[in-house]
Amino acid sequence: MFRRGAKVRPLRHTAWDASLALARRDPLVNALGGARLVEMARAGALGREFQITGEDHAPRGILWDGVNLSPLSASADAIDHFGRYAAPRPRRASSVVGERRAVEQLWTHLEPLWSGEVREYRWSQPLLLADAHVPASGGVGLRPARPTEVEQVFPAAVAMFREEVGVDPLRGDGGRGYRGRVAELIRQGRTYVVIDGDQVVFKADVGALFADVAQIHGVWVAPSHRSRGLGRAAMAELVTLVRRDHVPQVSLYVNDFNEPARRAYAAAGFHQAAELSTILF
Repeated sequence: MFRRGAKVRPLRHTAWDASLALARRDPLVNALGGARLVEMARAGALGREFQITGEDHAPRGILWDGVNLSPLSASADAIDHFGRYAAPRPRRASSVVGERRAVEQLWTHLEPLWSGEVREYRWSQPLLLADAHVPASGGVGLRPARPTEVEQVFPAAVAMFREEVGVDPLRGDGGRGYRGRVAELIRQGRTYVVIDGDQVVFKADVGALFADVAQIHGVWVAPSHRSRGLGRAAMAELVTLVRRDHVPQVSLYVNDFNEPARRAYAAAGFHQAAELSTILF
């Protein structure tokens, strides 16, 4: 049992070094939350989205409570503390996401109050890591998108979001916020595309960078170019480019029921390294 450090409380600068070290113990699983942790630290707003339990110098877990609710490197007792903390509070996250064991345990506390709002359970999402040597590709012209190509990339990003998440990113503000995110990723050199004529036919983003891990998000192939091997070839090229431009480890996660994507990723040299879960609201 905890003593002084049992209370779930906002992450402050006094616990920053120890909390970052804890998250970096498993940068593959913690890539998405870890990237946000670093971003909020730079903004001087750690306590706005992150909670900890345990002592400042030795936290037992981190809870990201922002657009996602996600336990990072949390012990079993810390997850119970986080669950009891979050359950009675107004939900602001659009999903619960994380390593499957942690999400399942956290959900035992959240389910009685939150289950009525669930849109979809995705319990098994294999977390994949690119092999040290990816299969050679004949080359499909994959390259970083240019800042002048936002208007070409945006429709592909919207189509991907609708297919993958199941909601329309144009809803609410007409897509201004989502367009800004698309433009920012392009500006940072984190969106890669294959363009045929003036149409984006393949797109993928480096959605999160944490420690030496790049997590790929938003993989999309135009319907007119599916079942032609474009996804497999482009993903193999993507690994090479991301390693050149960013960090050495390239990962992504995929729904277990998406067999075409899983086959393409396997052919491109990805293997399963862990398992995540996502609960969508």
